[in-house]
Amino acid sequence: NKFPLAEFFPKETVDYKGGGGHVWNHHIGRNVSPMFTREDSAMAEGTPQIHVKGRIDIRKMSARLRMTAESMDFYTSSESSYANGMANEKNRLTKDIAFRKEFALASDGRGILALLSDDPSTSTDVDVDSPGNVAGANFGNRFIQKGMYIGAVNPATGALRATVVKVSAVNSDGTDVTADASVGSAWADNDYIVQCAASGTTSILDTSYEAAFWGLPALIDDGTNRDLYFGISRTDAPSLKSYVVASTGAFSLDLAQRTVDVVDQKLGGAIDVLVMHPSVRREYIKLLNADRRYSGSSLLRPDGGTTAMKQGDLTLGEVTVKAIRSIGLAQVYFLDTKQSGFKHYVGEVGKFEDRDGSIWSRDGSGSSARHAFEALWYSYEQFFCENPGMNARWDGVTGQTLVVVRAE
Repeated sequence: NKFPLAEFFPKETVDYKGGGGHVWNHHIGRNVSPMFTREDSAMAEGTPQIHVKGRIDIRKMSARLRMTAESMDFYTSSESSYANGMANEKNRLTKDIAFRKEFALASDGRGILALLSDDPSTSTDVDVDSPGNVAGANFGNRFIQKGMYIGAVNPATGALRATVVKVSAVNSDGTDVTADASVGSAWADNDYIVQCAASGTTSILDTSYEAAFWGLPALIDDGTNRDLYFGISRTDAPSLKSYVVASTGAFSLDLAQRTVDVVDQKLGGAIDVLVMHPSVRREYIKLLNADRRYSGSSLLRPDGGTTAMKQGDLTLGEVTVKAIRSIGLAQVYFLDTKQSGFKHYVGEVGKFEDRDGSIWSRDGSGSSARHAFEALWYSYEQFFCENPGMNARWDGVTGQTLVVVRAE
C-alpha cells in the first residue's frame, strides 16, 4: 500500500523496553533582560531561559495471523510452496498494517473511526460521519472495514457504552455501516465509534480508543484536538500551537499567502509542502484553469491537464502541493518539513512474537482447542513534531466534488 505521509517523519530509534516513553524539553520563556540603556544606568534583571519537560509516549500496534493445519498442508502440497504461502500471508498482513497506519497519521491519536451521526434505532444500520474524527458529513464509514468489531465511546466520560457489534457491510455511499445486531438505545448521537477486540469487549482497554499513533490533526493543531501536547499544555506554551483556520470555505490563493505569512511571523517557519486530499487538489487546479495560456509549440498540441493527471505533485509559489488519499476530506496542511523536527520514534519497528522459540502457537486448549495456529505481530511507535508552530492547517474547505471510493 502507498503510505506517503510517513516519508515526512524520519525514523529515530528509541530504547523503549516497556518504559514510559521518550522525555523531551521545550523552550517556553526567554531572557527578558535585553533593553536600551544610558551611560551608568541600571540594567534589567537577567532571567533564565524557561524550559518544560514532556514525555512522548510510545504507542503499540498489534495484529494476528491465524492458519489452520489444513491450509498449511495445502501450501506444502500445492504448486505454491509452503514458504511462498507464508510469505503471501505475511506480505498481505504488512499491507493491512500500512493501511491502519495511514488512518492513524490522518487522525488525532484517539483511534476514533467515525462519529455516530444520529441516535440509533432498532435497525442494524448505523449512520456515521466525521471519518477519523475530522469534522464532515461525507464518507463517514471511510476507515471502517467489514468484519471489524466496533463499539461506541461516550465523549463526555471516555467510557465504552454497552453493546459491541460486528460490521457485516459498509454502505457504498459512505454514510453508514450494517451491523450484525441492533445497538438499540445503547449508543447516542456523536458518540465516538472505535474498534474493539471482540464481541464481548466491555473494557475501554480492549479498544483502539486513545491507543493510536498521533497523526497530523493532533500534531498540527491549536489545542482544538489536543491541548495537552505530550505532557505540555499548549495553553501554557503558545509556541506549540499551529495556526488553524477553522472554517476555510473555498480554496483561496490569498488565504494561502496569509497562512504562510502567519507561520513565518510566528516562529520563522518556511512552508515547503502542502498536503491535501485529491478532491481538494482539484479545487486548486480549477483556480488556475482560466489563466492557462498556450504559446509556441504548445499551440500545436494544447494540453488541458497538469502533472496531477499522472498523480505527480503540483506547486504553489514553489511550494510542493501533494495529494494524499488518507488526509481529511476538507483539510489542507501547510508543512515546514525542514525545521519542524518531524520524527517517527520506533521502539520496535514490527516483528512476530517469538520469545518461546517459534512465531506459531496452538489456538486454544481443552474444550476450546482448534487444529490451527496463530502468530502475533506487534510494534512500538509514535509520530512527533518538535515545532508544531512552524506549520498550519485549514479545516472546512468547501466546493470540492467528493467521489466515495475505498482504498482496497
